[in-house]
Amino acid sequence: MMKTRGLEGFVLSGKFVVCLLLAQFLLMPVATEDFHWAAIGDIIGYTLSHAFFQQMYAYGWVFQWLALGVLLVLILKRNRWATRLFMYYAGTVNVLYAVIQNVALTERHGLSIVTVNVVMMAFVGWMWFRAAMQGRDVFTFDGLSWRTVWMIPVALFCLWWPMDIHTALPVADWRLFFTGASGMAYCSMTPVLLTVLLLNRKSDAALLRASACVGFVIGIYNMANFASDAGYYLGIYHLPLLLLSLYALFCGKTRKEPICLEN
Repeated sequence: MMKTRGLEGFVLSGKFVVCLLLAQFLLMPVATEDFHWAAIGDIIGYTLSHAFFQQMYAYGWVFQWLALGVLLVLILKRNRWATRLFMYYAGTVNVLYAVIQNVALTERHGLSIVTVNVVMMAFVGWMWFRAAMQGRDVFTFDGLSWRTVWMIPVALFCLWWPMDIHTALPVADWRLFFTGASGMAYCSMTPVLLTVLLLNRKSDAALLRASACVGFVIGIYNMANFASDAGYYLGIYHLPLLLLSLYALFCGKTRKEPICLEN
């Protein structure tokens, strides 16, 4: 069995999981105003509910069309250029999600940041950038079969995300596939990105594991939506993130990485 070294070896090892778990307790949120250790949970919730993302819904269609466009190019071309374009896109949006969904500027807390989410999402973004710069992968969807085709409707559902963003209630509006805000959110786009990785047998194993581990952690957090009646459908809609991330972790065990001496 080939041993992996460098960053791949770390991400594919149990050490990465341990570091990820420790980060949940060590990377505390920050706020420039009214910060109290006893109110950390409230600061996190307030930051997420008042993040920059909340004021960007009017631009959701831009992210939506960008996501659809890059996916269409990848599906039609299936070459190295299209693969690198998709990877740079995925890296960019993950870094963007880290900022717009986890940073807020409000009168109550000033500049507040959910630090652990920023670090996790930015790390996944870096892994996508790294894979793009290495240029080893060519996505041809050679892993598509009757056993894996079920992931496509899941990804399409996440791209569609048929929900009213103001009421958090389901809405069967097909136009949201083109005008919605799913392309602007980590939780809806990560299942799409994971689907692309899983449908390509030789995709970067370390990238798949990093994406799946972080997706699983974020998915677990979002299961807290089930604790309230108002968040019930949000919990349902986040199940693809949780379950597909878990599936990717199991599938990732069969992926092999070449020996890597440099990062």
